[in-house]
Amino acid sequence: MRNIITCLLLLSCIVSCKKDNEVSDSKQSKKIKVYLLGTFHFAQTDSTYNVLDDKHQKSIKKLCDIIVSKKPNKVFIERQPEYEFQNKYDSLFTDYLKTDVLRGRNEMYQIGFRVAKALKHPKVYQCDHPGMFGYNYGKAMKYAKQHNQVGYFDGQEKGTVIREDDRVDEDSIQKNSSLLDYIKWINSDVVMQTSHGSYIANDPHIGSNDYYNYDDDDTLIGAEITVDWYRRNIMIYTKMINQLNFDEDAIFLVIGADHVPIIKHLFDSNPYFEVVEANDWLKI
Repeated sequence: MRNIITCLLLLSCIVSCKKDNEVSDSKQSKKIKVYLLGTFHFAQTDSTYNVLDDKHQKSIKKLCDIIVSKKPNKVFIERQPEYEFQNKYDSLFTDYLKTDVLRGRNEMYQIGFRVAKALKHPKVYQCDHPGMFGYNYGKAMKYAKQHNQVGYFDGQEKGTVIREDDRVDEDSIQKNSSLLDYIKWINSDVVMQTSHGSYIANDPHIGSNDYYNYDDDDTLIGAEITVDWYRRNIMIYTKMINQLNFDEDAIFLVIGADHVPIIKHLFDSNPYFEVVEANDWLKI
């Protein structure tokens, strides 16, 4: 009798565990699709390339139509949510919903606002985080110039990577392509891989190797660029997932292209998300 009871209890435990696992699996089976768009900063181009020109506007609208077709439930832009009281992006988006007038030429307006409005979203979501790239890069460059290490920044030394946008004439690509095709090029594998590679392969070479000298503040000075870059992007990713209720089918982020590889890796590593390759979803 004891053996029968023991077997029944064991069977009940197995069934219960199986159900728990099935529930857990079902939660993860519906993955949130992630659409990441790396871009140049529209407002930082010179007078020879104005995104407000008719030909570029047609291209931007075509790009927005592609994004809208993916039906993301939330649109994220490269702005800090902590500074909403200063940036007033919520108010600007509300104004755009009423007037249909975009108040700026940067990609947050031209892509983020347009897509969110077309999808009838009540707001856009902000997710940027501050970093110290300028400070760290300036410090590392000063050291590199003083110690004959500039070649590491330029990808000219062994063990370094030349960015694709440095290897080719990017200005020519920009001016001789539609804006949409230029965006596709920016999101291509070779551009993304080499831009990220420069943070991984190049920057850490800069600095002193005198690890036993505790008074040497320049040890690993270049690696601080990489560390800070990862930190910033991890924070951006964190701000994104913390603004989800996990009922979403898809989300979209428009951001400076160099950010994409790390953010993509983080979403790829999270079992609740599925990153859709830009090369696939940007096809018409």
